[in-house]
Formats: sequence, structure tokens, C-alpha cells
Amino acid sequence: MKANEIDFSKYFWQNDLVRVRRSKPEDWNQQNGPSYNSEERFFTDYAQELPTDNDVWKEEWENYVKANWNSDNRILLAFETHDGKYVGGGNLHGINERNGTFGMFVGADEERYAIAGAKLMLNYAFNELRLNNCHTGFIESDTLYQPVFVKLGFKLEGTRRQQVFHKGQYWNENLYGLLAEEFNAQ
Repeated sequence: MKANEIDFSKYFWQNDLVRVRRSKPEDWNQQNGPSYNSEERFFTDYAQELPTDNDVWKEEWENYVKANWNSDNRILLAFETHDGKYVGGGNLHGINERNGTFGMFVGADEERYAIAGAKLMLNYAFNELRLNNCHTGFIESDTLYQPVFVKLGFKLEGTRRQQVFHKGQYWNENLYGLLAEEFNAQ
């Protein structure tokens, strides 16, 4: 094994399905390219950006990763299979150590990868960073991301009525949360 290679036999950031690593600027091609000018973006960021070309989005992604590389408030992660194939990613954000709270987002090619990667992220946040409460929100009609979080054990905590405007109407935002004790009891 070379000096800069990781010994995956003792790697903390893996389970039987995926391993997790920090996001890199070159992850753009697998993660973002095709979906940036799609309806999926609305459910991810509660906004539909103006159409643009991939070179602009790629540059924004690269700047975003570089700006958050050493951030105390946002941790960007990529999910890959054990043979190194990129299958998704996520982030921990809004980290508030004083109150033990944070937000999370995950997305992947397949739900099973999203759940496997999210479990590693939650384990790190709850059992290494000693945070206590993870929160997230979804537009009421979200069928892409919300089911993943429910399967992870997140509970509906409330609804912000008519919070987001899209396609000529207002949408409710459903707020979900998961406590460290709930995660560790699973």
C-alpha cells in the first residue's frame, strides 16, 4: 500500500454498502451536471434557478466545495461504493455546537445508497461531534427526499404553511427532526 492510500479494512466512514469521503470539485460530473436544470432542483433548494449552461454550474459547484472545505458550519460528503463508484452525497449544515443542532441533506442514485450514507453521517454527528438534534424540511409534495428521512427515523415536527412559492402556488414546508437517542435506539 502506498503512503497516501487509505486502509479501508479499518475505515470509520464505511458500512456494508457505501463508504463516505469529503466532496471534491471533480464530483461535479457525477453529482450535479444533469439535474441542475430540472424540477428536482426545486425540491432540493426550494428554488428554480434560471436556465444556464453546465460550465457556469460547474464553476459554482467547485467554488462551493472549496469555500466549505474547512468550514465549521457545513460538511460536504460524497458516497461511493466499495469499488470507488460515486453514487451520491450529502451534507451536514447549520451546525450549532452550543445547542447541539444541525441540518442534513442526502441524495443518491438509489434510495439504499442515500440511507446507507446518511446513517454514517448521522453516526458521526451524534456520536463523534456529540450533537443532539438533526432537523430538515421538505415541500409537502416531495416524493424524492422525504421518504428517505422517514425511513431513517425522522419524525414530523410541524408544518410551515404556504412557505414556498413555485409554479404559481404556495407550498407548505413540513419540518422533520431526529434526536440522538432516537437514532442510537434503532
